[in-house]
Formats: sequence, C-alpha cells, structure tokens
Amino acid sequence: MENMENNLSHSNYGAIKPNLTATQNSGSPQAPAPIPAPLNPYQIQLKEHFGWYGLWALAVGLLAAFCFYKNPNAVTYPLFIGAIYLAAYRLLPSLEILIKKDSWFLTAAAMVLAFNSSFTASPTLHMFNHTAQILLGAVFLIHQCYDDSRWNIGKYGNAILRFWLGIVCCLHLPFAHGISFMKHLKSEKYKNLFLILTGFCAAVPAVFFLGTLLADADAVFHSILYMLVLDILKPASILEIILLVSGFSLLFYCSLGSVCSMGIPKEESEKNQKNPVAAISFTFFIGLLYLFFCVIQIIYLFGRKGRLPWNMTYAQYARQGFFQLLAVSLLNLVLVLSCLKYFKNHRLLSAMLVVISICTYIMIASAGYRMILYVGAYWLTFLRLFVLWFLGLLSILMAGVLILIFRPQFPLFYWCLVSVTVAYCGFAWSRPDYQIAKYNIAREDGWITQNNIDYLIRHLSADAAPAIQAANLDPKILDSQTIPHSWSVTDSVAKKAFIISSLRGIPWQNQPSWQPGIRSYNASLATAWKLANEYAPSN
Repeated sequence: MENMENNLSHSNYGAIKPNLTATQNSGSPQAPAPIPAPLNPYQIQLKEHFGWYGLWALAVGLLAAFCFYKNPNAVTYPLFIGAIYLAAYRLLPSLEILIKKDSWFLTAAAMVLAFNSSFTASPTLHMFNHTAQILLGAVFLIHQCYDDSRWNIGKYGNAILRFWLGIVCCLHLPFAHGISFMKHLKSEKYKNLFLILTGFCAAVPAVFFLGTLLADADAVFHSILYMLVLDILKPASILEIILLVSGFSLLFYCSLGSVCSMGIPKEESEKNQKNPVAAISFTFFIGLLYLFFCVIQIIYLFGRKGRLPWNMTYAQYARQGFFQLLAVSLLNLVLVLSCLKYFKNHRLLSAMLVVISICTYIMIASAGYRMILYVGAYWLTFLRLFVLWFLGLLSILMAGVLILIFRPQFPLFYWCLVSVTVAYCGFAWSRPDYQIAKYNIAREDGWITQNNIDYLIRHLSADAAPAIQAANLDPKILDSQTIPHSWSVTDSVAKKAFIISSLRGIPWQNQPSWQPGIRSYNASLATAWKLANEYAPSN
C-alpha cells in the first residue's frame, strides 16, 4: 500500500457543513449544526478494533509502571524503548501503514540512547536523552506515513509540531472508542474477553485476602511479600502507579490516533521564488563585512600580529565575544537557507552565499579557539564542553548547506538528522562528566585539590567516580568534621570514598550503603557504589 496521503483527501477532514433545513418553531433561523468530520479508513480501523489496540496501550502502561516506578534511568529504560518500537512494528502494519526499510536507523539510534541512559548517572544527559527519544519517536511515525523525501527542515519541524498537537486533539479518543466498545462487549465476538475481565475483577480481592492468610502462616513468605508489596500498597505509591499506567496508556493510544488522523497536509507546490537582485545586494554587503571581520581574526587572533587596543592583553582579547560569534554563526545558517528557499537561483547569489558560508567557518574556528583559551584559564565545565561539541556539529551542518548551494535537490534534512543523531550519540557515550573530572584533575598534576573538589561534588555525577579513583587526594582538602562521624577516620582513603559517595545524583545520600538491584541497576551508579565501598572504612 502506498503512503497514506496518496489514498486520502485531507481537505475534506474537519469541514463543517451548515444545516440549511433546520428552523425553530418560532420561525427564526436555527444556528447551523456542525456535521462531524467523516472518519478516514485508518480511524475506522482504530475505532472498530479498540479491544486490540486498547489492550496494547494498557500493556504499554503496565510496562511503563514496572520500568519507571521510582526507577527512571536504569536497565529497564532500554527494555521500555525496545517494547515501544516493537509495538510500532507490530501495530502500524495492522493499520495498513508499511514500515519503511530505512527506519532501522531511527530505531537503532533510539536504542543506543536508551542504553546510554542506563549507563550514565548524569541528570543532564538523562534530560537530553528523553528529549531525543521524543523527537526520534515523532520522526519515526511521521516518516512511515508520508512521503517526506523532499521535505525541508521547516516542513519537518512543522510536521512534528502538528503530530504532537494531534495527540492533544485525540485525548478524547480512548474514552469515545472505549464507550463504543463497551456497547458491543456482550456480543459473541467479545464474550471471552468479557469473561476474562470479570474473572480478573473477582480475583483481585480474593488474592489480597488469601495472601494475608498465607503471610500469617509462613514467616519467609511474609518477609518476601512484605518487601515486594508493602511499598506498593501505600496510597501515594498506588496513585503514582495509576498515573504512570493511565498516562502512558493514554499517550500511546493518542499517538495512534494522531497517526491515523493524517493531520499533516501534503507538501505544497513550490512557491514562486522572488527576483534575486535584492538578495544579491544584501548578501554582498554582508559578505564584505564578514570578510573584513575574518581578516581581523586571522591577523590578530590566530596570527597574534598587529596592535591591540590600549591596555588589552591577548588573553583578554581572545576570551571575549564567544557568544556573539556563536549567535552570528547560527544566523548565517538561517540566512543562507532562507536565500536558497525564497529567491531564484543565480550565480552571483550562490557566490555570495559561499563567501558567507566560508566566513562562517572562520567565525566557528574563532569561537572555538576563544572557548579553548577560556577553558585553559577557567577549567572545564559541562556547558563549555557541550559548546565545543556544538561548534563541531555546526561545522558539519554548514557542510550540508554548502552542498545544497550547488545541488538544490540535496536532502539537507536527512543530512542534519543523521549528523545530529550520530554526533549526539557519540557525545553521550563519551561520558562527559568523566572527561571533565579527568581533565580538571590533570590540570592539578593528578591531585584532587580545593580548586576542583567543589565542582566535582556539586556539579558532576557518578560518571566521574573512576577519574576520582585514579587521582591522588590532597590530605588537607577535608578535615575530620567533613567525614560522617560513623566512619571515625581522617585518612585520605576514607576521604576519597566520601567524595565518590557525594557525587551529584547518587541515591544513597553520601552513604555507600545503596546496592544496585535487578530492576534499578545503573552501570555508572553500580561502579561508583563499588568504588566507594572499596575506600570506605569497615565499621
């Protein structure tokens, strides 16, 4: 079957037809009554088989509760992401939406980031990974439903926004479809399902009552049941589990509803591009300004020649203007893309855009050099490392723009998608917190000193534990009052254990007593726990 938009006419959906025949008894005209928009074949399929798709949505909700209840970033994270994509590969063909062969890249990227979440303890990386999963999931579903081969970045951004707005607009679907489904439960088709639900409802109080009796009969069974169930039976825990199950079930079903609604319009025919004379004139003067600025960078910043303003050193000169250069580089990216989209192709315009792109590379190099000098003077932080990574990524994206200038049919969006995905996966798996701690400690000749201890404890996660373990510790860095009184020691070995167990995001709150469980296992936390226990004194 071809893509959805080839079979449907989007212009008919959502149309409101006035009722011209209805009038009130008093003779005054009645307000036109809106007629519900007709359902397309995919929406009909979703509604008529609510039992099947609703069961999948409930299963996803239950799995989410198992994976994420008080356990957001552990080994269960890739289990959930894998189950979501498995459900997509199973359910989309049942809606007559074929999975495209090149979708493996999006699936693989999602799994790589899912495993990264279970191997890192960095809250910042966790937040980035969650955001990446949301975007990759939206792109995956949109890619299956539409012919997006010629979509640009703006079109895809609009499509992602429409997809998520479509989920909001579909919030009523599970309830509407569920009510319609309940009306047919007594039919022969759903007789067995109705009996299963009846048996489940009857079993819940029976299991609770019998479990209580058995717990009184056996001490071992009582202790196991106590550990497994007691926390779940708390009102706050029950509420949290209910919210997890219902929230993820609702989100999953509404995502199917947004896919089936076909709410993203077809690609419009290319708008008439404007005469490029104005754009040539504009980019010519911008290019002259950039060329003059780049010459200054080459002579004064890179070459360190020429006379600086009075009372300014080269260090002061090199460390200023980073964020301004970053902003101009991003604006140049938008400028080049806008000129290519809204103006007719012309040799002079292409030449000006090439000049601007090359100048952008010099600005990126200038910004990166300034940031490296800044790091050399003021240490390395996560933000500074991320900015250096982003400058490298921006260089790759600008290469795609340069290709687009000479080849208008170049798939720039896919270039950006693959570049950003691969680059971010590499950044996430490089363990930024570990690299930061290793670099800053090396600056102190391998010693943990007061210059870096505060940043290690307050800003870095358990990912930095191996770097701390390999470093030397200044004996004067912590006094005996800093160590927990239960340890009753002041030697540097115990102090190193205290530093490791104080890293940001570690759940045992400065005490190396936490142990990784089967469901809550996180590789980074487990490593930090092991190292802290190696250095902790025996009580």
